[in-house]
Amino acid sequence: MTAPVPNLGLDHIALRTYDIDASVRFYTEALGFRFAHEWSAPEAGVNRCVFLDAGDDRVIELFDAASTPPGGSARNFDAEPRPSDEERARAATLVHFAIRTEEPAALFQRAVAAGARPLMTPARIETKGVTAMTLEVGFVYGPNGEVIEFIKRPRLQQS
Repeated sequence: MTAPVPNLGLDHIALRTYDIDASVRFYTEALGFRFAHEWSAPEAGVNRCVFLDAGDDRVIELFDAASTPPGGSARNFDAEPRPSDEERARAATLVHFAIRTEEPAALFQRAVAAGARPLMTPARIETKGVTAMTLEVGFVYGPNGEVIEFIKRPRLQQS
């Protein structure tokens, strides 16, 4: 028998931002994240970074446009012309990230009112497979072109 993997769960998602202050406002004021910490590490290519607590100590890490975080492109993130939201989404490895909520439509509307661009209006989806589920999901483009999903789903069964 092998030893269990010391995986404590997803810790954070990192995003580069065009305007870090506007991104902090969007995630805190529109989506309810809590400002947790701000830091820099110039020797590691980080000019300015902000941790926003998504709840349960799960974090979105926002880097400013001047930073080149580990795994990030050395390309000037604020160079013109900026790619469209669709171009960024098609070229990204991370397809989207999801925020769990009991009210996807309400959070979708708050995001759009705060400047997010609608991608898919919240709708119910019936899944098929080993275990069928009913989901309610909606998607927006966030302030940096990131695709954000708002999802209501049942908890997954533990095996």
